[in-house]
Amino acid sequence: MRIKQTGKELLKEMRAVARGERAAPPRPAAQTLSVLTNEAFVLLTAIANQKPSSVSELAQLSGRTQPNVSRSLHLLAKYGIVRLVREGREVRPELLTTRIAIDLATGTVEPAAPRMVTA
Repeated sequence: MRIKQTGKELLKEMRAVARGERAAPPRPAAQTLSVLTNEAFVLLTAIANQKPSSVSELAQLSGRTQPNVSRSLHLLAKYGIVRLVREGREVRPELLTTRIAIDLATGTVEPAAPRMVTA
């Protein structure tokens, strides 16, 4: 059983992760899996295959409203599945990984490999 960290210990760990000295702890699988809805898969597939240049273009491709797509993308970005790149007034979605590994023994999820998806 893991003992809770103090605020100072947590800050020290967060700084080590930010500096690249330590890998980020794995995320709980249930939370990550809950964001991978059918609607999210439509967006992820469109990003992977059609590489939209903006959230607005992705909204057109998916047949959803721009605010709805934007909310979905921010949630996917929170879980490290996509990245939102600002280019002037536009925001372009990018996939960060095409695979996710689930550890059933620990109930955690991590990107299967630290590979970047290229445009």
